Amino acid sequence: RMSDLITKEIIRMLNESEENIAEIQRNEFAGLFGCAPSQINYVLSSRFTPEHGYIIKAEGEAEVL
Repeated sequence: RMSDLITKEIIRMLNESEENIAEIQRNEFAGLFGCAPSQINYVLSSRFTPEHGYIIKAEGEAEVL
């Protein structure tokens, strides 16, 4: 599923970051997967929640985890 691929990529980005931060430009990130930016929003809001130990910070176009 597309959501699983997006999730795996975000987790990979977090694991490769020394600060455990992934900065994502929704439109560009969606373009990599050939999906709508709303699909990225869905993954962030459903799988990267505070209950799962994540913080999402919106800075204009970027989402920082």
